[in-house]
Amino acid sequence: MKLVFVALGVACLLAVSLPIALGGDSTPTWQLKSYYSRGVDRSFKADVYEEMARVPRVLVFGGSRGLRMDPAAIKKKTGLTAFNFAFHNGRPEDAWAITDWVIDSHPDKPPTVIWCLQATTLADVPMNPGLIVDERLSQAFPESLVAAKTAWAMKQHKRNILSGRRFGHDGMLWWNGYDTKRQAGLTLQQSLDGYLDADMLAKAGNGKIPHNTRAMAYFVQTIRLLNKNHIKPLIVIMPYHPRALNAFLSVGWGAKQRWLNGYLSRLSKHLDFKVLNCLHISTFGGTSGGFYDGAHLTADNSRRLIRYCIAHAPGCFKLPKPPAPTPSPSPSPSPSTSAVPALVPAPEYTPVPEDTSAPADFLE
Repeated sequence: MKLVFVALGVACLLAVSLPIALGGDSTPTWQLKSYYSRGVDRSFKADVYEEMARVPRVLVFGGSRGLRMDPAAIKKKTGLTAFNFAFHNGRPEDAWAITDWVIDSHPDKPPTVIWCLQATTLADVPMNPGLIVDERLSQAFPESLVAAKTAWAMKQHKRNILSGRRFGHDGMLWWNGYDTKRQAGLTLQQSLDGYLDADMLAKAGNGKIPHNTRAMAYFVQTIRLLNKNHIKPLIVIMPYHPRALNAFLSVGWGAKQRWLNGYLSRLSKHLDFKVLNCLHISTFGGTSGGFYDGAHLTADNSRRLIRYCIAHAPGCFKLPKPPAPTPSPSPSPSPSTSAVPALVPAPEYTPVPEDTSAPADFLE
């Protein structure tokens, strides 16, 4: 789906969407030492994706809790090239933009999807500026949304996504601040003590649930777009550390989880997807030591989760069969008989109140 930019948006985006990448023209993006961009990890991963030798057929979506989901582990079990498109504070708007872009780029190779989800994913937070300033991604949104957000996005500072972080060639996060702190001696128990402070428990027990959010609209449209391309996405409800989960449940966090379960159940009546509830680490054979804090998994626990997902949802990793070529009769058939899936439009732009009271990655 290609939407026409407003004239102002085009002028701005073409002028600023390219990142400042230091390291030499021949250096692969993932091996650079610096990468400055308003698009932060959105633009960075889009660049890394474009440099893949083969088109990835499995994509990982989600927030920071999905960053360690290992594409190599996916390929080992499925034989399919994979790419990690999880982002810091990743939201459904990100998944929509990436899905729209990669299907536009490779319409004959739609991706299967593992979508790392949690109860807070569908609440609204401010859109990442990368979705506005990177023309590969902004084209997926209504021109009214891009026009409304461009001035704000242009005010955001360019940041170095590789400051303290390292990524693999397939988008997986190898190293970040969690690893630096652990190397410096911070223990998991100390991290949990800091994570489960009074403010966190208050937010966990506030009883707030999403209602008609922009994130919900893009969640639905992304699944609809995948379904149009004969893809059945796998939705994975992400785990918490047992200590964190018990603490959250003790203050009433279960209301958020019950809402999510009910919401997904209702959607499943008219959309095709599979849900694996991996809230408890015992479900997938995870270890309590395989966390950086109450929510963020290590690579080892993420690989355990991947193996469980592939074993229990094999149908979500079956590629759709390409349409068989049809001999051209005389006269030629009408273009309306084409096997190209129907376009799925982005939701209409409706301004939403965006909650900035809690860093999304804490509870996600």
